[in-house]
Amino acid sequence: MNEKQAKQARPSAAPSVSPQMQAYLNTQIEADEQVIWAGTTNVSGRMKRLIPFVILCLFMMFFCSGLFLLMDTPSRLPLALLSLLAWAGIPTVVAWGQLNHLRRTLYAITNRRVLITSVGKPKRTESYPPEKLEFIRPVSKKGGRGDIYFTVLRGKGRRRHMRFNHGFLDIAAVEQVADLMRRTFPRET
Repeated sequence: MNEKQAKQARPSAAPSVSPQMQAYLNTQIEADEQVIWAGTTNVSGRMKRLIPFVILCLFMMFFCSGLFLLMDTPSRLPLALLSLLAWAGIPTVVAWGQLNHLRRTLYAITNRRVLITSVGKPKRTESYPPEKLEFIRPVSKKGGRGDIYFTVLRGKGRRRHMRFNHGFLDIAAVEQVADLMRRTFPRET
């Protein structure tokens, strides 16, 4: 694909958007607003990032449990069991919470704002109009997937300098989506 074709390529709405997510997104769109792009996170790819954390927790589980078993006190067995439960429970809870959150998150770019919606319970929508978006930075990974990070300005008056980072996590065609976002919301300099 040459440069001209790449510029003309426009990422389409992700086919993985469920009907439930699409229906919720439709309720969040105003009458004169159009969805330019919508997509979801690659959940399995994002969950792979937890592997080092899980390995660390397994190491700590065996290390702490072994240390407690080597102690010469009558409470060593309950301490070892408590350590096993704690170090096995921590990554389980983190992975379950992350999985639940990512499966229910939908990202969208409209002609007027950027949306991050969650169709979990409770349903919520974070809306970022272009005047609050400061910096759009894609982070590409193999296969054209990646993250888009943007800085959101919050506050009023002199306190408007407060900046918070948000983003679209592990989406397809990250460079094209970032370009689409920059073209839709150009910065005045």
